[in-house]
Amino acid sequence: MTGNLHPRLVSILCGAIFMAGPAMAESHRSLGEADLTRINADYLPTADQVQDWHERKDSMGGTFSGSPSWHNYHDILETGFRQLGLVDIAMDSFSYTRWYSSDNPQDGQWTLEIDGEDIPVAAYWPYSGGTDAQGVTAELVYYDRDNPPDIEGKIVVFDIPPMETVMPARFRSAGYEYATNPETLEESTLDQFYQIYYVTRFGRLHEVAQKGKAAGGIIVFDMSPGRAAGLYAYPLPDEPTGVPGIFFDRIAGKKVMAAALEGREATLTLLAKTEEVEPHFFAGYLPGRNYGQENDEIILMLTHTDGPNITQDNGGLGILSVVHYFAQIPQELRPRTLLVLLDPQHFMPGRHPTDWYGLYPETSAKIVASIGIEHLGQRGFTEIGDDFMPTGLPETMNVFVQDNDKLIEIAIQAVKDNNVPQVLVQSPPRGDQGQWHGLGEVALKRKLPGFGATSNMSAYWATAARIDKFDKDHFLKQAALLAQLTGELMTADLDEIAPPVKQAETDVSH
Repeated sequence: MTGNLHPRLVSILCGAIFMAGPAMAESHRSLGEADLTRINADYLPTADQVQDWHERKDSMGGTFSGSPSWHNYHDILETGFRQLGLVDIAMDSFSYTRWYSSDNPQDGQWTLEIDGEDIPVAAYWPYSGGTDAQGVTAELVYYDRDNPPDIEGKIVVFDIPPMETVMPARFRSAGYEYATNPETLEESTLDQFYQIYYVTRFGRLHEVAQKGKAAGGIIVFDMSPGRAAGLYAYPLPDEPTGVPGIFFDRIAGKKVMAAALEGREATLTLLAKTEEVEPHFFAGYLPGRNYGQENDEIILMLTHTDGPNITQDNGGLGILSVVHYFAQIPQELRPRTLLVLLDPQHFMPGRHPTDWYGLYPETSAKIVASIGIEHLGQRGFTEIGDDFMPTGLPETMNVFVQDNDKLIEIAIQAVKDNNVPQVLVQSPPRGDQGQWHGLGEVALKRKLPGFGATSNMSAYWATAARIDKFDKDHFLKQAALLAQLTGELMTADLDEIAPPVKQAETDVSH
């Protein structure tokens, strides 16, 4: 015997290979196309990789736009996206004046002293004002909304009125198309949302303090110490008010309120700085099969990259995970192009003053669907009396869907397929299903087929929410769900998922 094959055997083998080739290629193609909408977990990043990203993000604290921590986070994202093959990357920068103080209460940069006693402060009032190291000493005065007092030159003390007396009913509505665990869905976060929004939206307390020429401002929240710790009020005013302010939980706040009702004197200290910073948008493309051609269609993947804690702005890592998934599938099998857009304007004055779509009208015209991604991998927390503790469940996730039966069906199926717990599928445009929160609202503004994914924030309105409040395994389940939704947008018949032609304008909140 020699190592040579008989000529006839070679002929037979060659014929077999020739005939099998197209079938094997077709099998590969079918498998790849199936992976677009049926999730292959091997294509997602590992749990260890997800944890590493978040630990690196958390290492410098809150990622306020243009801050050193924000640049650290963007480096993680931009490096990851480039490694996954994003092309034609554009980074449009702008500048603004950033106001900041220390986020660590141990640094002693925000304090209140009454009759020689230091009262525990929960947090600083963002974009309020500042004092020197000696602070400002003045009379405390309680702000009675029915009979507003003279607050000029005084430290004004506000409380928050009950939610049902102020908050519009449309914010309180919580109907849904589908719920995984309706008996355990967390509703207590709505009151926290209301209290935070009362500061600058419902009550506009910053304007009251500023117009009244107060020497300082204090807000007492109806929150336990654990919930109020590091609270970051939002949305922000257009510029610092010039009135230094601090926040209190309901326990420490009782002493402050009592002192204010008695007209006692206090010393408020808030050491704050301002700096000119230059953050930037990040936009890049994972090409589809028609990329660069006139018939290319784009799926917009959108999030913000600034925030006070570990998950408020980790939608960028959610998008990175979804792009990681689709980068494993050959370009010729990706029917549409993915556009990653990272917006740095969420937790800054004026909130989203730059219109990215106006900067790129030709690209915007090719966007045929969208998905917004925010707040992933969160654990649920609740108050029991004055204790703030984990619920033992994931935070409730909201999957918002445009008003289209097919899209809603797709969303519900994706939740079921990926076994994601604690999920509400809602279609706010249909009415009585709450507000569409988050940047995914672009689907409503631009009347696109689309989804938005976000979560309640029982512990995540605060700078105190760090890596210990992050769940990598839950993050990955959510990432799988989001990859499936993205794949459905990539492959869907656009006529079948189109929103109503005359969709009414819907009040949105983010």
